[in-house]
Amino acid sequence: MQFIPFSPLIDIGFWSQLSKNKIEIYKLDDGERSLLVKTKINPYPEKTSQLYLDIYSFQDEITINKSGPFEVYSRIQFQNYNTIEAYQEFDHLNYVQQTFKKMIESFSKEEKPNLFPARMSIFADLKKYLFYFKLVVPQFQVENIQNIIQKNLTDYLGDQMPQFQQQLSLIIQQQQKEISNTSFVVLRKDNLQYVQFEDYYKNKSEVVFLYFDSFNQAQINGQFNNFIAFLLTNNSFKDQLNNVKIIVIKDALTINKNQFQFKNSIYVELNLSESKITELNGQYKAFNIEGYLQEKRIDLKSFMDEQSLAKEAVDLNIKLMKWRLLPDLDLDKVQTQKVLLIGAGTLGCQLARNLIGWGIRKITFVDYGKISYSNPVRQSLYDFEDSTKGGRPKAEVAAEKLKKIFPDIESEGYQLQIPMPGHFVTELQVQQTLESFYKLSELVSTHDAVFLLTDSRESRWLPTVLSNAYGKMCFSVALGFDSFLIIRHGISLKKYNPEIHGERLACYFCNDISSPGNSMKDRTLDQQCTVTRPGLSFLASAYSSELFVSLIHSPLLDGTPASDNPDQLQQTDLGILPHFLRGQLSDFEVRIFYGRAFKHCVACSQQILDALEKNPQAFLLEALNRPDILQDISGITEELTQNKQEIHEIQDIDGDDECSVLQIVS
Repeated sequence: MQFIPFSPLIDIGFWSQLSKNKIEIYKLDDGERSLLVKTKINPYPEKTSQLYLDIYSFQDEITINKSGPFEVYSRIQFQNYNTIEAYQEFDHLNYVQQTFKKMIESFSKEEKPNLFPARMSIFADLKKYLFYFKLVVPQFQVENIQNIIQKNLTDYLGDQMPQFQQQLSLIIQQQQKEISNTSFVVLRKDNLQYVQFEDYYKNKSEVVFLYFDSFNQAQINGQFNNFIAFLLTNNSFKDQLNNVKIIVIKDALTINKNQFQFKNSIYVELNLSESKITELNGQYKAFNIEGYLQEKRIDLKSFMDEQSLAKEAVDLNIKLMKWRLLPDLDLDKVQTQKVLLIGAGTLGCQLARNLIGWGIRKITFVDYGKISYSNPVRQSLYDFEDSTKGGRPKAEVAAEKLKKIFPDIESEGYQLQIPMPGHFVTELQVQQTLESFYKLSELVSTHDAVFLLTDSRESRWLPTVLSNAYGKMCFSVALGFDSFLIIRHGISLKKYNPEIHGERLACYFCNDISSPGNSMKDRTLDQQCTVTRPGLSFLASAYSSELFVSLIHSPLLDGTPASDNPDQLQQTDLGILPHFLRGQLSDFEVRIFYGRAFKHCVACSQQILDALEKNPQAFLLEALNRPDILQDISGITEELTQNKQEIHEIQDIDGDDECSVLQIVS
């Protein structure tokens, strides 16, 4: 008899699922696991004897097919090594010999044999999308198999064909539900009835074996050697070795079909009385061992488009954090955040790059400015070409450049002038101002977090009000010459519950006792430009992005309480959750502060929210043209009147003209 080895047919979904499992489940655990593999009789004559692996190979249970081709399921070992050195060091030849010994030992027992103790060794280079593997299938070599009779199955069955067809239909339905690792069943010789192994061992009788061969031509799959080795070793069959009757099914079978066509299937009678398992120098000789030990390599890059490769690479770096450092990192929560960046300048550009580094997929820019010649050297999303011919709109270019950096991101840019208190609106400008207001409202309402990154105080006011109105997380990041300030705004009053959130935290404007006004007037050249130390924006954007990612891991989100004592701050796996961060480059220090919300705040108080909700247009236009009205609406004016303080005396405390202070006496 001539034998043919298995040829693995591995679907691309197998490698994709392995990659996902390695990153998200296995991580550094490279112990042995099991795979579900299947063989089936191929209807095409030019095909080899194939072993199938796909995305379902990682399932614990088989998926029962109610129709389609009959498949034989087996469970094999696999090991996915952490390093290529460990993969190469595994002794596969020794594994084969040890497996043979275990098989011989198990074959002598009265139990269902495992004829398919295969093993797959893998090293997955996930950075390069290269997969190295060896699929070793231990198969004995058997000597002196004498073929007594061989005939077409149809000729052998004759009048028994209808009875056999019915039995075969029941058998394949039963086998389809099992993980067999055998490829054969036992039939009674007299009536071809299916016999369970345990029933045969109890009441031994003359039998016919039904063997499912995965190759439909003259040769038989090499696994048939293991079947013969089982018969030679198990004493239950010793009386039948001189005439072993076997039906070899070599035609494709369809589940739930009662009529089968047998063109290639055969009936054979073998004399195994003189047969023996081949040994050499005290070791069992293996069939096709050189072929099975040959290493194979799969390059998945050729099956993936460039955009998919970029996405997988970005996700890989983040997911690796979960292996050792941050096992509880919620990547789905991070990546689904929708972030609105108001300001696409020095801070906006770098913060956006930090956020996509975390895998955030939705970033929207708002900025009214255009790219000037001085911008590209400090604002990392722009280049010289963007600043020529009058400059391109910052927001639109920033969104465009993010997509070039990471094509999978959803990024948009809006050239939008933010309405600001103290910036007078004429009648001709009212319509445009209201359009900007409603567009900004729409953007705030459709995002999860808002970052205020503009270079004037008054431009942060309306986004702060809207973030509170829509209950959104809000962060302010501001730069000085050598200092920066980061604030996570307190939770909106619409969501605030003192029993859960404790004291509500301040927003950017809670320390003010006056309305924001036009800070752009009467500025010298150095005041008109943002003059900061070049490295400052990188520090500020880094701290703010890390604070944001840490905060979304807190169960209370923007309602997480704070303190000015670092030891009393709430924590996530990423660290503490401060309220204010103030960094100073001159002494290379970052300090933590804490502030309570002001009940008369001109941006986040209940009075301001009520006024906005009551008549948005009237409130907005009045605040822009008469910013002092915000003090009246919020109650600051009344509060100051009731608690007015007077300076009664300027006193020299210690008599030193060079060191005097003002003492305020009520």
